[in-house]
Amino acid sequence: MSHAARCLGSSLRSVASTHSSSSLGSARVLIPGTRTYGQAAVRTREPPLEHEGLKPRRSRESRIAGAHTVPLRSTAQDNFAVSESPAEDMADTLPHLTESQVPAHFAAYMNRLFSPLQFPPELAQRILTHGSHRLARRGHNAGLSFIGRRVLSAYLLLFLQSSRNLTSQHDIEAIAAHTLHTNLLGEQVGHAWGVGQVLIWQPAAPSSKLAGSKTKLEVLRSAGLYKVQGEAVQAMIGGIYQQFGASVAQRVFHTQLLPLLRVKGGLPKVFHNDAESISTRMGGEQGQLLPTEEERPKVAA
Repeated sequence: MSHAARCLGSSLRSVASTHSSSSLGSARVLIPGTRTYGQAAVRTREPPLEHEGLKPRRSRESRIAGAHTVPLRSTAQDNFAVSESPAEDMADTLPHLTESQVPAHFAAYMNRLFSPLQFPPELAQRILTHGSHRLARRGHNAGLSFIGRRVLSAYLLLFLQSSRNLTSQHDIEAIAAHTLHTNLLGEQVGHAWGVGQVLIWQPAAPSSKLAGSKTKLEVLRSAGLYKVQGEAVQAMIGGIYQQFGASVAQRVFHTQLLPLLRVKGGLPKVFHNDAESISTRMGGEQGQLLPTEEERPKVAA
């Protein structure tokens, strides 16, 4: 067995193991509130949406712009929008929120970004809550981020293995490590998706350095912005994989995520045309994420 095949097999086993009873059992021990989240997710999970008459998906800019007043094509400095209001401080003293009490803007953002997917409010809040924030005791995205990293790795390795441009000279482990680096995901994908506008987290830099609407890129990096945005992107993929399945997560990967990583230090240029070709074949950025009736597997009567 080749080195590349062993690497791919390891990633696929890691993804599969996230659904095993032992993996879920460990998650309940390590992540506070996982049992509560799991019960709520089961209760709120909705049947598949009907696909007849689906409208074309809007562009990413219009989907994100619907929920925010911050210009989408702002710089990374403008995208840094972390603030803590007295209301958040008061909320920190309250008991665990029920589904009806979860702020609606988390799910609204996720539903708009990944339309027509509909996210349970508690799942959306968990995806967009970093473990550094005080409110993380109600649930944070570390577990989903862990799953998302394995899913992204598996899909990237499958993509590389299917490319005719892959040669024996390529180190696929190094390619995956650079392409899916957490900071790169945060800087390229997180910024394009507007994650920093809704993510709640606690910056590592003192508030005095973060004052004002313009913040130097070096300060943003030291504050951990790109890292927490990257972890949120990973959590989004992990949440989509768990809630909607592997097929939907793979469509998101090829149409909305991988094309944004065709940058210096990301996906090697030799694979750019392959990434664009697959994205186009799946409908591109505005392609449907849910499978059509023709694409659904047929069940024998």
